[in-house]
Amino acid sequence: MRRVILFASITLTLIAAIVAGLSLRPVRIRIYSAEMAPLAAHISVSTRMPTRVTVTLRGRRDDDLTVQGGPPATSHAVALLGLYPDHRNQVTVRAEAGDRVYERRRVIRTAALPAYYPEVEIERHEPDRIARGMIFMILGHYDEGGSYLPLPSAVDNHGHVRWYYAGDVGHVMRRMENGNLLIAQGDSLVEIDMLGRPTGGAWPVPGGFHHDAVILPDGNLLALTAAPGSFDDGLVEIDGASGRVVREWDFREILDPGRPRQPVNLEERDWLHLNAVEYDPHSGGIIVSGRDQSAVASMDRESSALRWILGNHEHWTQAFTPFLLQPGGSPFHWQWGQHAPMVHPEVPNRILVYDNGNKRSYDAPLEAAENYSRAVEYHVDPETMEVRQLWEYGRRYGSELYTPFIGDADYLPNGNRLVTFGGITRTLDGEPSELFDYEQNAVRRMKVSARIVEVSAETPAREIMTITLRDPDPGSYRGYRVYRAVKMPLYP
Repeated sequence: MRRVILFASITLTLIAAIVAGLSLRPVRIRIYSAEMAPLAAHISVSTRMPTRVTVTLRGRRDDDLTVQGGPPATSHAVALLGLYPDHRNQVTVRAEAGDRVYERRRVIRTAALPAYYPEVEIERHEPDRIARGMIFMILGHYDEGGSYLPLPSAVDNHGHVRWYYAGDVGHVMRRMENGNLLIAQGDSLVEIDMLGRPTGGAWPVPGGFHHDAVILPDGNLLALTAAPGSFDDGLVEIDGASGRVVREWDFREILDPGRPRQPVNLEERDWLHLNAVEYDPHSGGIIVSGRDQSAVASMDRESSALRWILGNHEHWTQAFTPFLLQPGGSPFHWQWGQHAPMVHPEVPNRILVYDNGNKRSYDAPLEAAENYSRAVEYHVDPETMEVRQLWEYGRRYGSELYTPFIGDADYLPNGNRLVTFGGITRTLDGEPSELFDYEQNAVRRMKVSARIVEVSAETPAREIMTITLRDPDPGSYRGYRVYRAVKMPLYP
């Protein structure tokens, strides 16, 4: 009996020692995959004493990524972004408390990208001049039958996919002040964190959301919609805190709905087709792009008064003559069917526009094989009402990069520009194609690809880096498009 009691006592002592050892473990790490952002992970770090925690992801190009876990604490939650797909990602967790340092290494194994994800073809023409950050793009895939799948992603400067969202994203993916993303889902704007989790922030857009939204400095949102009883010609300002509409604009009362369209949409009611809204931080005004009027217009946010119209002068009534910007200098070419105007963040009255170039005329329209698309920068003088063309890129490629729909052009912090030829359309014979078949009243079947180019601000522009996204089979209608692309840090 005594031996049994002694053996039981020893066993209980061993169990108690093991439990005590576990409770005294200096660092505990748990890693959870991010379901909606498969190249991200949530890392939980617990320590017995307050520590500072850093997590380092080993890069594949001597470009390790290190994330801080916040002020000293015994519990840390770190969102680790930028994992490589189909890779054993090497991660080091470092916890520091005074002169004590604990390091633990972990491996995070990631799955391959979806089978329909394109190969990212990259050319680093001038690596030393590439702007910092990753290219966040609203990428999408067309299958053989024309069905569309969104693939919102981020690609680093070596062409590696480092983030993607497995949910639906419409035409908007913007970084918010808190580091989260504002995305479009259906007729609402929704906030998600970088792990793809909804935060609870959601802003339904009355009249139905389409194409674009921006976040104002005061936290309110501007969102494009349809004016009552109309089509793609409305704008609302939504209170960021309450979700209440505080101001709305009907562009039938600001521009001319009777002016002929160019380019022409299949939807007859679509006289304006607002596809972009931009806040001008220098003037406090609002700038919109009306694609089907080939016009970019500026108005006062408070009074709704029209300030100027950038676009060709044909078919405007006399009431709009005072607002038409007069071209000055040479060379100068108007934009047609444009997208994505962006105000220079530092220099007032400079604006960058993606000029799709549809038809380029009312009376003598160009065929796709004769046409071109470009990024173009203008200087607007609101006092003299003169506009000058400062810079362009893309025209020299002619129809090779002609994009009859979508596209983007952005200023970058280092002075470069990011130009997205997002919808390059071809027949299966490789010929440039227009978007619509007006005889059949349908969208043409076509093969779509995209090219994103970082270029310098010189004239002529120097190509710094090129990314191409395409399907390799020339006999298939499968393809890829990029609605917009921006360059920004993976972490804010």
